[in-house]
Amino acid sequence: MRRKNMLVLRNARLIQELTEGHEDGQGDIVIEDGVIQEIRPAKTVTAPEEMTMDMTGKTVIPGLIEGHLHLDLCGMDTWEENVQPDAYRTMRCLRLAQDNLRMGYTTVRDLGDRNNIVLSVTKGIREGMAVGPDILASGMILSPTEAGNDFFGGMYTEADSPDEFTKAVRRQYQLGADWIKIMGTGAIMNPGAVPGTPILYEEELQAACRAAAYVGLPVAVHCHGEEGTKMCIRCGVRTVEHASLLDDECIRMFKDSEQTFPMLTLSPNVNFLEFSEGKPKHYVEKARKMWERQRESWQALREAKVKIGWATDAGVYEGSHGNGIYEFRARVNMAGFTPLECLIQATKNNSEILMIDDQVGTIACGKRANLVALEGNPDENIEVLNQVALVLKAGQAVQR
Repeated sequence: MRRKNMLVLRNARLIQELTEGHEDGQGDIVIEDGVIQEIRPAKTVTAPEEMTMDMTGKTVIPGLIEGHLHLDLCGMDTWEENVQPDAYRTMRCLRLAQDNLRMGYTTVRDLGDRNNIVLSVTKGIREGMAVGPDILASGMILSPTEAGNDFFGGMYTEADSPDEFTKAVRRQYQLGADWIKIMGTGAIMNPGAVPGTPILYEEELQAACRAAAYVGLPVAVHCHGEEGTKMCIRCGVRTVEHASLLDDECIRMFKDSEQTFPMLTLSPNVNFLEFSEGKPKHYVEKARKMWERQRESWQALREAKVKIGWATDAGVYEGSHGNGIYEFRARVNMAGFTPLECLIQATKNNSEILMIDDQVGTIACGKRANLVALEGNPDENIEVLNQVALVLKAGQAVQR
């Protein structure tokens, strides 16, 4: 077999829950022009040596999908961060995007930056100016006037009525946003804000969702608390970011909904508590108050078999970009998820939640060859996620 632009991953270990159309636990993956063409029985595809990569001893999984990060942030002291010029932050943003790609995140969703920097980086990657993951970006965050918004300079567009939210959505659409991000409750990191307390009126969120739907953009809402979560589900937002403090009615509403999903982020609060020295006092105090309720809420989602999204909130603490293993460890060791459940969340679930499952999320014929090879069995030992042997984006090996 010899075809132009072909690559064969030979004798790969495959995880059945992440693979379509192939029942065996081993297989040869045939890639052509960046697309998976065939998945055949192991060691049955004959191809020139230069077109073959031996995957013996390695597990091949779909490229990981990061559901919520901030490429414009790196965990730097916020006051110092705010004085960095946009040109520098743009270059750093690209580097951090590449750090995530090298660790297997072939798709990332960015939910908030200063002055729409990430929209520019996304455009550059799409036009082939630089190598990077596929980025789905919201640009600046829409928020009511709220305590602490000025703590992150240039990150928020403030809106205080249905009309203002409508206009703000249209502005982000005009600038090229893929998603609309809205603040629905107070935030841990914003001084003076109260996590869980709703900060916008339901008619404002309805107006934003209506304007976004009109131009085909899905909506993500930052939301920690019960009442905010219920409002999000009633308004039909696509993802509830963090979903930290849930009651039984929230769980039931998520279970019954076919259009709204929780996008969980465990590792930031773990980091704020584990490495509290040097962190702003309000980070640590709020994280400590929320911690047990968060774990209880997420365990309830798991028990109810709600489709759960995968996210790390990378950028809000130092060293978080390209360090997705931290979230995997937190979910397995502290929230009770199995390694396989985490892998499903970070691939198949996220592709469905982000509505890109026709392209990525599983290993299947016709999907993009966004793939990661790992040394060992990640569905049995989560630490294997730290042993990346190969990353393919659209069939091209990523330099590591």
